[in-house]
Amino acid sequence: MNRMIRAAYRRLGILHVGRRRVRDLMDFIEDRRITLVIDVGANVGQFGDWLRRNGYRGKILSFEPGRVEYAALAQRAEGDGNWEAFHCGLGAASGTAVLHVSKLSVFNSFLGLSAAARLHDERMAVDHTEEIAVRTLDEIDVPAAENVLLKIDTQGYERQVLEGGRLSLARMSGILMELPVIGTYEGEWAFHEALRYMAEAGFVPAQMQPVGFHTADTVAAVEFDCLFRPRSEIDGKAAN
Repeated sequence: MNRMIRAAYRRLGILHVGRRRVRDLMDFIEDRRITLVIDVGANVGQFGDWLRRNGYRGKILSFEPGRVEYAALAQRAEGDGNWEAFHCGLGAASGTAVLHVSKLSVFNSFLGLSAAARLHDERMAVDHTEEIAVRTLDEIDVPAAENVLLKIDTQGYERQVLEGGRLSLARMSGILMELPVIGTYEGEWAFHEALRYMAEAGFVPAQMQPVGFHTADTVAAVEFDCLFRPRSEIDGKAAN
């Protein structure tokens, strides 16, 4: 990038990363002074463990519907005085739902598999099903003083989680979700639909990272981790 363009960026107050260290999720958590992480689709607690290993010491509320996975999650959280685990899923309404438990549990979903799933990873194949209690995001008691990061990793069920949290979204300092490029679950939203939904909810992308590459096309990401932030005055015309 030439000097004139760099100078123009500086006048606009825009940091061009260039060779500088790329900002990541922990930078966002520190900058937004996150004090509570709501971890939806926690599996066995990998995300909470990652947060702790990277220095986050705030409160974590983890929700996991799978029975075996929840047991491992609860054990992991038990020794941490600021981490609570809940055995349920989150969705658009309270009730029950059937969880499709895959051979590899990170692929568990309330949605059935699409034809493309078989091409992606054979471990997505369903081993058995479980009937699971479902709550809504709006039912979670979150103290008003908390700065909240909402993380949703529900294998195609992200929109339903958001639908059950319409009253809560305005309180979120950030929302982290996996968004699909290749549809591996029946009825899941497309990448562009998710971006439009979040824009209508008042959020814009802050960071994106590829997650998993397709076994039939090893240079093509299956989905992206997308971190959203509330739209603000700094977005100017891009917010319209």
